[in-house]
Amino acid sequence: MGLRALGDSAWLFEAGGGDARRQLDLVLKLVNLLQRERIPEVVDVVSSFASVAVYFDPADGAEVLGWLTALQAPGADDALAGGRTVEIPVVYGDLEEISAALGRTREEIVRLHSEADYTVAAIGFSPGFPYLAGLPPELALPRLATPRAVEAGSVAMAGSQAGIYPTASQGGWHVLGKATANLFQADADEPSLLRPGDKVRFVSSKKSKAAKKLRLQSMPANGALEIIEPGPLTSVQDLGRPGFRHLGVTAGGAADAISARVANRLVGNPDSAALLECCLSGPLLKFHQNTRLAFVGWADLRSGSVIEVEAGEEIDLRTRLRSVRGYVAMAGGIEVPQVMGSRATDLRSGFGGYLGRNLMAGDRLPIGGAQLGPKPGAWRVGWPESAGPGRMIELRFLPGMQMAWFSPEAKRAFRGSIFTLSPMADRMGVRLDGASLGLIEPRELVSQPVVPGSIQVPPDGQPIVLMPECQTIGGYPQIGHVISADLPKIARAWPGTPIRFREVSLDEARRAWLEQEQDAALLQTGLNFLR
Repeated sequence: MGLRALGDSAWLFEAGGGDARRQLDLVLKLVNLLQRERIPEVVDVVSSFASVAVYFDPADGAEVLGWLTALQAPGADDALAGGRTVEIPVVYGDLEEISAALGRTREEIVRLHSEADYTVAAIGFSPGFPYLAGLPPELALPRLATPRAVEAGSVAMAGSQAGIYPTASQGGWHVLGKATANLFQADADEPSLLRPGDKVRFVSSKKSKAAKKLRLQSMPANGALEIIEPGPLTSVQDLGRPGFRHLGVTAGGAADAISARVANRLVGNPDSAALLECCLSGPLLKFHQNTRLAFVGWADLRSGSVIEVEAGEEIDLRTRLRSVRGYVAMAGGIEVPQVMGSRATDLRSGFGGYLGRNLMAGDRLPIGGAQLGPKPGAWRVGWPESAGPGRMIELRFLPGMQMAWFSPEAKRAFRGSIFTLSPMADRMGVRLDGASLGLIEPRELVSQPVVPGSIQVPPDGQPIVLMPECQTIGGYPQIGHVISADLPKIARAWPGTPIRFREVSLDEARRAWLEQEQDAALLQTGLNFLR
């Protein structure tokens, strides 16, 4: 089985040779095999048109590789489990731009699109987003040069692919119309309407129908933590919801998982406890019960220490952060309801956390029962360190899946130039300003799995580093992958930060991960002496 490293947290199989239909059949058979023989170290299995990614903790890469290489790849004669057939009504738009680009009338485009038979090759990009094989070649158009806002329910196409956007998001595909089906419901027993292998038929409709919205769980009005002022961007996060990428659900969680773990350990919480993630500056909080808290990432001298708070007391964290993100943990954690096994807020898709959104003034959050933790005192934790505004950071990377596609000049520029972190940055990805990274020749990539840290390059040549809330499948060439140990550096960096890249081996990436985990273990040992 031919495997390549997708960063340091996944192995990627690419189906070679044959036509697209045979490649997809092989991929779907392989997914069935991997799920049937799956070992505990495998976190998830995600398929696309001609590729399959197997995800794992960076420390388990060698063991997962051994398991994969011992499997016998499915053959052409192996049976493929049959999928369902699902009809999806579509209200088609005016299609003027698409008509002009294709030289076809609106009626021709609608007929070609709706008469085709599609197969769900993958669910990815966003929760419930179906990547569909079977688009007629007469409708093929390259992706847009720059992604733009796309409405929820948009039926779209790019290259040889079709798809449907379940939620409003950024996208570079050409929109044909709007579907009325509800493609994803996070609190349902089967969250995704479609799954790989299903057949899809589009049916032209003249009436639109509002899709059902996520049934958000009610929140208590008397939670112990009150948000007086929320700050620019404060949300409830934990270490995320791994294991649902095959449904298009990002693992998400804290953008800077190291700082979040430190904050939780300071108050005796497990690493996975829910806490507040703040961006740019923090909130003004009021506590309605005695609480022990810690915050990490501020220039405040109390940052990295344990603070006892009495009922009725306010804590003002509206000062500027030392890092662009900071974390506030309360002993017992924030006990918002779990959605798909996590309390993290998926801001892009609008579920989890507190009502699936950023926190607002007046919100009241419940706090769990306190655990035994380090005693307050004249001590503080200064790890992890932050580079601070304006200081250069170095990001170690592994070669990307499509690095060979890039011109020699682009590869030299990527390895040797200084890039700047753009203000266009969020929990999904950060854009870098600098040298334009061009391909040897124009090429369209068949969408394939990505990982946090994947460095995608859209047609405008400016690289984008994917962050923990990134899509699960992407269609832009990947020139590299930031190693897992260095991802928190980007989460801490301010816009304008100079960045340079340094290539390392897979063994070096694993060692960096293990060293980081050893540092975390040493921290815990020290905190245990303070109980």
